[in-house]
Amino acid sequence: MLKISKDILIKTSVSVLSGLLIAFLFPNFNLEFLAWFAIIPLLYVINKSKGFKESFFYGFIAGLVSYIFILYWIVYTVHVFGNLPYYIAVFALLLLSAYLSLYIALFAGFSKILLNNYKRLSIILIPSCWVFFEFLKSNLLTGFPWENLGFSQYLNLPFIQISNIIGAFGLSFIIVLINYALFHFIFLKKELSKKQALFELILTLFVFISAILYGYYNIYSVRTSLNDKKPLEVALIQGNIGMFQKWKITKKRTTGIYLNLTKKSLKYRPKIVVWPETALPYIVSFYPYYWNRVMNFVKKNNIDLIFGAIGVRFFNGKYHYYNRDYMFDKSGKYSYYDKNHLVPFGEYIPLRHQFPFLAHILKGTGIGNFTPGKKFRILKGGEIKAGSMICYEAYFDSLVRNFSNDGANLLISITDDAWYGKTAAPYQDMSMTVFSAVENDRYVARAGNSGISGIISPNGKILEETNIFKRTFMIGYVKLINKKTFFVLYGNIFTYVVMALFSLSLIYLIILYLFLNKSLKKRI
Repeated sequence: MLKISKDILIKTSVSVLSGLLIAFLFPNFNLEFLAWFAIIPLLYVINKSKGFKESFFYGFIAGLVSYIFILYWIVYTVHVFGNLPYYIAVFALLLLSAYLSLYIALFAGFSKILLNNYKRLSIILIPSCWVFFEFLKSNLLTGFPWENLGFSQYLNLPFIQISNIIGAFGLSFIIVLINYALFHFIFLKKELSKKQALFELILTLFVFISAILYGYYNIYSVRTSLNDKKPLEVALIQGNIGMFQKWKITKKRTTGIYLNLTKKSLKYRPKIVVWPETALPYIVSFYPYYWNRVMNFVKKNNIDLIFGAIGVRFFNGKYHYYNRDYMFDKSGKYSYYDKNHLVPFGEYIPLRHQFPFLAHILKGTGIGNFTPGKKFRILKGGEIKAGSMICYEAYFDSLVRNFSNDGANLLISITDDAWYGKTAAPYQDMSMTVFSAVENDRYVARAGNSGISGIISPNGKILEETNIFKRTFMIGYVKLINKKTFFVLYGNIFTYVVMALFSLSLIYLIILYLFLNKSLKKRI
């Protein structure tokens, strides 16, 4: 019979605890205050581990537990809408969770090396290590930034304001910094000199207090700057057409649902109307009747309309399809934006040409065959210059800032979260969209097919929102802003600096190791 030592059981249990605490930070739990000590159990295990491999293992366990809880909704999505057996849906959850857990495992492994070799600088290098692998997770293999650590604080308005300077990755840095400082004081205070303890205390308090003070200042500054700006009424239309219905019901009925809801909203005199992602799930430019019907409606009612539809272009001998966002303005002109960052295994099959068997295996699962757009087009209508984030794109800060840099004075988020059912996913989706508002200092008007639709202020406050799976519309107010934040101008410069510090620390250790090896060989 296999015997498991008490030491392994304790370390495993503590790693699981850390994984659970991380999971509880996000919707639907929303226990964001746990962030300040959620990493401490994992740091304790890392410190007690014998080396890189053991730390890697326990980091993987913590990551696996957290991602299974955070992403549990994948089972529903893959089973119901992917038309795959339940056991395969569970396997898909485990597979994705295992992949994402590798980044926390790598953090744990390299943190052990840092703890062993940088007694004084670990307070900076370990948070930098977390940011390095979180950034890698968010960008490698198309990237998956879903519920990065900094996103957990979306309800903590004073703290998240500094993301308009250091981005959401910077928030992750501060969270891990505070976790490490508490861990170091609680478990390793005997190893700390008074000078080192004082340095860590002053540094941690300075960073945290500075972030909070800046937060209150920025909230006040944003509110003051908006006082003289004219509010614009926005109507967000939530059609709530089920995923199984969406692609089957007639164009007449789909278009009618959205036009009728919009008619009801007109009594509130909105200037801008937003329909969700693929509200018209057909190539609207191929059907002049529906194109003209919508355009004439816009001109007749003197509104600007933003809506999702299917776009198409013909080149290289074949048609290419796009997840497109149109803007029809009251003057009869239109502009459009094609989604740049597509969802892998949702809107396209990665490496389908290199591995054609993937397309064969996944045939019939409902995966789209879209082509990514190449340009960041601004949707223009009168004084409105809208940057349109189509669903998944709202979480990619480097992508979103392109809109603000190109002159967008309003951000639009259109999505179709019906895929997720009545799970935590729509709420997780909304929570991450908050950071597009804060980092760019823009209002975000968000329309979802099944919800959540809502208005987010430039300081990240969700001003109004709808319930999910309800056919309705919502009236809100936005203001147009042209200011460019530090983050808009310079992007993730803070992230690159701390990633460089971590990389240089490893390079130094490698050079030192090689030098010592050569010295030993010479002596032998």
